[in-house]
Amino acid sequence: MTAQDVINLAKNAELKQLAVKDDDLAVLGYLNLGLLELYKRFPLDEAEAMITLRDGKTSYKLDGTDADVAMDANKELLMIVGAYELGDNGLPIPVVVNDEDDMLGINTPSYNVVEIPAVATGVLISIIYRVAPKFLSAVTDVVPLPPQLLEALLNYIGYRGHGSINGELKSENQSHYVRFENSCKRVVLDGLIATEDLISKKLYNRGFV
Repeated sequence: MTAQDVINLAKNAELKQLAVKDDDLAVLGYLNLGLLELYKRFPLDEAEAMITLRDGKTSYKLDGTDADVAMDANKELLMIVGAYELGDNGLPIPVVVNDEDDMLGINTPSYNVVEIPAVATGVLISIIYRVAPKFLSAVTDVVPLPPQLLEALLNYIGYRGHGSINGELKSENQSHYVRFENSCKRVVLDGLIATEDLISKKLYNRGFV
């Protein structure tokens, strides 16, 4: 489904009474914000960053620019969901993230930087993270979303469209947001999408489990 397909659906339903329905670029903006919200709520795309620890270095950046971090530069980090030290036997050892009481754990002073206590150089640390959606720039772009979340996306577009009339939380604006929340809940309750992060799948694909 393309962005234009989604925009057309919104024009004839959620945005039908609004003048903004004729502004494809504005609706595309609402669509992009909806994608971001859904990627924050569901593990729709995950990737792995492999850190090779260096002696004396404790800070590593997860943005594709750090020479000691192997990751797909096209997969932007949204949030870290797990970390593992890869032992000599090839088995992953869970590493605690952001626990101030764990002196051997990993901390994240900013969203795309991890601080790792100094250990032997050459040790590998696997960081599993949720990937942020790429914002669509043209109505011909394919929407990277499973079909079961289309209703939620349309409700979010309606929420943003009605909210753009002015800054007040009008009843119609709130109604669309409630529909969005309910749609997300139904998808989870009906078991239509995985709600757990895909850490085990990533490790399995690397042959560790």
